[in-house]
Amino acid sequence: MTTKPFDRFNKCLFQELLSPFGQVIPNLAVLGGERLIDVFFAPHPGVILDIDELGQLALMGQQPALFEPFRSALTDDEVQTCLMKLYMVYADLGRENPTIPVTEQPYLWIVAAEVSDRLLLDFGGHRDPVLGEGFYRLVKGLNAAIVAVDELPVTPETIWLRLLGKGRTQEDAIEDLLLLPESDSKRMTALNLLVSWRINIGISELFEREEESILMALSQTYLEWERQTERRGLEIGLQRGIEQGIEQGIERLNAERRSFIVNLMQLRYGTIDAELEAIVPRLMAMENSEFTRLLLECSRLELLQSVD
Repeated sequence: MTTKPFDRFNKCLFQELLSPFGQVIPNLAVLGGERLIDVFFAPHPGVILDIDELGQLALMGQQPALFEPFRSALTDDEVQTCLMKLYMVYADLGRENPTIPVTEQPYLWIVAAEVSDRLLLDFGGHRDPVLGEGFYRLVKGLNAAIVAVDELPVTPETIWLRLLGKGRTQEDAIEDLLLLPESDSKRMTALNLLVSWRINIGISELFEREEESILMALSQTYLEWERQTERRGLEIGLQRGIEQGIEQGIERLNAERRSFIVNLMQLRYGTIDAELEAIVPRLMAMENSEFTRLLLECSRLELLQSVD
């Protein structure tokens, strides 16, 4: 089972968005555990997914579906592996495998950050006239489609899929997410997942050149998440009418702020020694933009000198 930060993020995102409408199973094992489906979705009987809530994802989940996301340019091998997983599910259905909660054949959705014209041509991909730009149905008998995330129009209907993209595509989606009404529960859910991903990005992925801009966009989601968390803590305290509620809200915020700084330190510098541990309180006292810039741009020595 993969533990990459993006894999955790996309599986949790699908689960949070789709679970009100059906059963979501991450890492579904097929044919005795030989292969794992990234995300399996079975809509509840009679339930119609709300396009106003889910956008294009609602149309993709109208029937049982396999979702296989890739945060990279899609390859022939990956398409073939995804198709093999789909047909393994069909084989398990024929054996009446109780772990698969459907009786009808599911549809495969391969969601990739980039897809070449050559690959689409080789697999018979053609643009879906209903879903529109960025959606390509493969040959009818395959029961599969490819979503080219970088080709999706920048609209509210594509925001959840664009969060699975890369570079400018994902940055735009994050900016659109921050513009959603604060009353939108999915907005806060997605912010929490992005913050978790931001903290858990590994050092090798964190500092690739193409990841630098998305890192800053994720930092902005952290600042927004922090602001809402602080306000919620204060509101809970005020609603209860007790000073303890306010204190607990502030204590939680400080603990989460410290955790964010410590996690980023570990990713940036490795093991945190006594010198780094000693400057954590001083970093916590800084503005968010200031300590984020220092941790991303400074070497260990430069950081210690900057806060001395």
